[in-house]
Amino acid sequence: MELWLPKWSEMYLHVKWFTKDHTWIPQPMSQVINTSFLFWLGFTVIVLLLLAFFHDTLERIPFIRRIHEWLNLLKKQGQLILRIGLGLGLLLQLSTGTYLSPEFTPEAHWVDIVLIAAIAGLLHRKTLFISSTAILLLYIHATLVYGIFHTLDYLFYPGIVYYLYVCTTRWRATAAPILYISTGLSLAWLAMEKLTIAKLAHSLMHDYGIPTLGFSVEDFVLISAFIEMGLAWSFIVGFMNRFTSILLTGVFLMTTMVFGIKEIIGHTIIHTLLIMFLIEGSGDYKTPFQFHRSSILRGLFVAVNFCIFLFGLMALYIWMGQAAMACH
Repeated sequence: MELWLPKWSEMYLHVKWFTKDHTWIPQPMSQVINTSFLFWLGFTVIVLLLLAFFHDTLERIPFIRRIHEWLNLLKKQGQLILRIGLGLGLLLQLSTGTYLSPEFTPEAHWVDIVLIAAIAGLLHRKTLFISSTAILLLYIHATLVYGIFHTLDYLFYPGIVYYLYVCTTRWRATAAPILYISTGLSLAWLAMEKLTIAKLAHSLMHDYGIPTLGFSVEDFVLISAFIEMGLAWSFIVGFMNRFTSILLTGVFLMTTMVFGIKEIIGHTIIHTLLIMFLIEGSGDYKTPFQFHRSSILRGLFVAVNFCIFLFGLMALYIWMGQAAMACH
């Protein structure tokens, strides 16, 4: 266990941006899985099945096809969009005395220097490797200080590191897929927090008076978690990417109205990635979703592997969360 979670691993949660209580422990899977959980899991699987089955049909609708054609014309601007958005996000962090996340605060001046180097490296294509190296150093440092359990919330940063390293090389075709997968894993890891530590989200909703749209607080949190998992899985397997980007952008804009400036600082880089994904779409590479030509096989691939991924990730999250608290 110490190999994976050394003594410096502490349990910091994503909603730590907005709460001062960090003592929550993930519940055992036996307590997480109940009737409501199974109902919304089934509902999510059915939606994924239908979307996978009718994916090609939806893509052939003239209006949607024209939108895709227009967005495809902007694909060449993806790298520039990332440089601008990432630079803005890092600049906001620098100006607020943080790095990578609103709750990561520099313990030494060298962290600010590395952050400045990351921003400066974005000014030209030939210096992107400087930004990539700087962000990697900051991510490793954050992991050493705050623990791997928390920095897994921000797996999109390793994806950005990889993208910046290879986007000007012959490996650039792999940049977007890795960025999709790393962002999807980040979203999925955050969804685990809502599934296994639901009371933490309950307390946050109570503190901020967040409306539940007619659902009970418990069901609302559960629905939110499954929506997040479904969208994450969409990015990972590579289907409905543009729709997912639009939906996530809308969700984050709504949360910004509730949580304010800290949410803006925390999600500026995420918004940049979503704009990139909106333009990129499924890309020119073959996604896991496209491995099967049959709509039925695609649907089964998406649904069955979603369940395997969900329960596997949940088991890992619970184990790491409980181990992190034990170390703390």
